[in-house]
Amino acid sequence: MKIVFVCTGNTCRSPMAESIAKAKMPDIEVASRGLFAIDGTPTSEYTRAIVKEKQLPLPENAQNFTEIDMNADLILTMSTSHKEVIKQMYGRGTHIFTLSEYVLHGEDVADPFGGTKSDYLEIYNELNSLIEKLKNKILE
Repeated sequence: MKIVFVCTGNTCRSPMAESIAKAKMPDIEVASRGLFAIDGTPTSEYTRAIVKEKQLPLPENAQNFTEIDMNADLILTMSTSHKEVIKQMYGRGTHIFTLSEYVLHGEDVADPFGGTKSDYLEIYNELNSLIEKLKNKILE
């Protein structure tokens, strides 16, 4: 199984989700992408710091979402607008959900970009909880 997490720039939320998922589900192929990422842009400073503090696998630099990523078994976006953009771009996708809706029909994951480390830690805690639910759902 392959899961791709998607956010806007692939520097905050989706790489953090990728790191958490890789630690929680080592037997599943996990990647992250950004809809408007600039390939090679480093992950945000606070994302790197939190991932390192939590001793999670460090994510790669930003990568843009491409048609190849549509081959993933599951595409999990951070917001409804990300999901809709992918569906508009590629015209298909019964395997595309927001992370929150896939595991509990919840809200979008807020974007901490430009925020404090505390803001990023809040997003980490939210993602950690959602990905634990994802793990339980996938591995049932």
